[in-house]
Amino acid sequence: MNKMKLPDNQLFHMVIRMPKEESAFTYFQLESNEGLCFYSTLKSAPGSLYRDIDIIGHKSLLPEFTTVIESLKKQVTFDIIEQEVLTDSQDINQEV
Repeated sequence: MNKMKLPDNQLFHMVIRMPKEESAFTYFQLESNEGLCFYSTLKSAPGSLYRDIDIIGHKSLLPEFTTVIESLKKQVTFDIIEQEVLTDSQDINQEV
């Protein structure tokens, strides 16, 4: 049995920072676009006035995600503090 990498194994990754009071609206917008990405709030210091949101999605969904994030920029204040493309290195066992 040979190991074969899955095709299209690239993910987009972004971390955005925004004021705490605007984070609930952002979560709602991300959730309303179900299946577009996964997100989580990164740990912050107690009493922090901002939230860092970690976002990951499949590269094939980047155009749709970009549309959502550009629309969001018109409604809430945030900074992109990290943006990169990741390669998912998970292998599968499959006979070839």
